[in-house]
Amino acid sequence: MSRKFITSILIAAVTVTGFSLSAAPAKAGNEDIAKLLFGAATLVIIGKAISDNNNSGHTTTRRDSVPTYHVTPKPTTKPKPHRNRKALPASCLRQHYTNNGRVRMMSNHCLSQKGTHVSRLPESCKIRVRTDRGTQRGYQMRCLRNNGYTLASN
Repeated sequence: MSRKFITSILIAAVTVTGFSLSAAPAKAGNEDIAKLLFGAATLVIIGKAISDNNNSGHTTTRRDSVPTYHVTPKPTTKPKPHRNRKALPASCLRQHYTNNGRVRMMSNHCLSQKGTHVSRLPESCKIRVRTDRGTQRGYQMRCLRNNGYTLASN
């Protein structure tokens, strides 16, 4: 409340209390004592409100007294893209030329390095090819395609 408003109420209360006490006859009964105590209590309450308002310097609001909590957000993880389990990395495709012609195969070592579980690939597609650089192990591409495997981009 503003200081002028509280002061005007205080003045009105003192004035009304003064008139009611002075207009009464000189006898003091229980009713008059109750009115006097009520008026005095009202004056004390109003005076206390004015005193508190003057001492604080500024009005505090409930917002000032509410503690603030800082919540650190959880790091957001990107959903992993759906990975086709039957897509094999295209960089592992090798072509070897043998005495019997060209052989297209997925390198066993490369598939293991790229994270493909070679134990899950069909055993029937497993081949071993002799080349001028030695024996190469892997999986025949034609057989893998017939079993539903495809090439994926790297």
